[in-house]
Amino acid sequence: MRCIPVGKVVAEHGLRGEVKFKYYNEVAEGFLEYTSLYAERNGKQTELKPAGIRFQKGFFYIKFEGLDRPDMVSFLMNQELCVREEDLPPLDNDEYYDYQLIGLDVINLRGEKIGKVEQILHTGANDVMAVTGAREIFVPMVDGYISKIDLGSSCVMIDEDALLV
Repeated sequence: MRCIPVGKVVAEHGLRGEVKFKYYNEVAEGFLEYTSLYAERNGKQTELKPAGIRFQKGFFYIKFEGLDRPDMVSFLMNQELCVREEDLPPLDNDEYYDYQLIGLDVINLRGEKIGKVEQILHTGANDVMAVTGAREIFVPMVDGYISKIDLGSSCVMIDEDALLV
């Protein structure tokens, strides 16, 4: 099973074993579709079933089945929670999850390697790909900069000349 991080537990909340959770996706509604989350416990993946979820001020507050006290959820503190890859919602042909892009080789239109995708920055206007190589560059993820994304070849082709304008 491939487990994809979707957020991080940032604090315990209350006396009934609820946790405060920061979801990585800016569209909060999608989180409510997950029936199971996974966390690492004693070196193995542990399935967690939400018994209740509420959203308040940018965070989810989650109560998990069978975890009824703060000491029972302490192992979750500062831990990423993930979902099975097959449980992620399907995307359109020109859409990608961040985890699919991070680590891909970045090449220019001449086929020369520039670096690797280090992270995806979600800005207000559009997403930006941070690429590390001989130097760090930031590539807006819009037409004109990204020429091709090929997951099969593990590479992203960019128009490096467009970045210099």
